[in-house]
Amino acid sequence: MNKSIKTAIASLLLPLAAVAQAAELPSPTTAADLYLRTLVNHDEQAISQLNDYLRPNRLRSKRSPDYANAAELKAADRDFPGEVAEMVLSLFPEAQRKDLKAPAETLMRTVQQARQKSECKAGAASKPQRDKYGVLNTQVQFECLLVKTPETWAEGIQRMARNKLGTAQVVTELQALQKAYAAPASFNYQGAFPLSIVPKDKDKAWRNDFAHETVDEMFSEL
Repeated sequence: MNKSIKTAIASLLLPLAAVAQAAELPSPTTAADLYLRTLVNHDEQAISQLNDYLRPNRLRSKRSPDYANAAELKAADRDFPGEVAEMVLSLFPEAQRKDLKAPAETLMRTVQQARQKSECKAGAASKPQRDKYGVLNTQVQFECLLVKTPETWAEGIQRMARNKLGTAQVVTELQALQKAYAAPASFNYQGAFPLSIVPKDKDKAWRNDFAHETVDEMFSEL
């Protein structure tokens, strides 16, 4: 075949190859879903799938193989109520702390359970935009059905401590807060989950190295 014809054919095929490569990129919606189920629900299946999904890129960039560790998340879940309750108790007079410890731990355990029973769904992703560094960026719209209370646990506890309530009244109010957080999820939160991918580095996974910030923002007022 004539060299000039070969060159012409090759130039025609380049755009098609680029389109094919773009089509092979994994779905950002799927990636966002795995992140949300991992960080919000601590879903073991999602943790495993997200680790498998991100591992090749993490190894290529010389990071630890796994993004999340299910055992460590379970340990953190186990320790969370007691650790936060200790911080809560420090706001009250020492004479009250013994009687407030159990209801404070019960409240924080319920807050944790309320967060983890949130029902999140990743939706449509925006058209990826390439920045000056060659990174493709997209935003995945998502919704989460959350437990939202008239007063957050942090606001309530600060109010009780500020007003110097008696022990019995604090116990009653901690129990009322706990009951509020035990209610069914009914608040629909809408947000955007940013993801990026670097085609020139042969990335095969959409990722968000600051995904915790998106989840923390969602829970900041709950």
